[in-house]
Amino acid sequence: MGRIWQTYKYIYYWLYTWNRGLWGENDGPHFNASIGMSMSLACLLGSIAVIFELITGIEIIPSNLPKIRVALVGVAFLLSHYLAFVYKGKYKEIEEEFKNESKEERKRKGKWVLLYTFGSMAFYIFLLFFGIWIKR
Repeated sequence: MGRIWQTYKYIYYWLYTWNRGLWGENDGPHFNASIGMSMSLACLLGSIAVIFELITGIEIIPSNLPKIRVALVGVAFLLSHYLAFVYKGKYKEIEEEFKNESKEERKRKGKWVLLYTFGSMAFYIFLLFFGIWIKR
């Protein structure tokens, strides 16, 4: 589990420093990275649920969920990422932990970070459309 957490912290670090480089410190890059990671994780878990449903026919996430439940799950994702990465300046400790990487290493790992971050969202959207198409 330690390796997974280390990788997840690195994803946060990469997104945080990328956001800070693009928009500056005043734009809240520590919050932007947390929001992006929350969305990516939600999409990843949603993709697993959709694939499971397509394979087994068993619906894990009902399509008629009340909006308040969906909002509460979203808030839980955001809050957990805030507590893990932003609260009490944890993002500064994470930045300190990874700051000695080389530019080559950052570039190589950055491709995987972007694939996870944006790929999980794109894959989830694709699966939703694919699932609708399959069910027709």
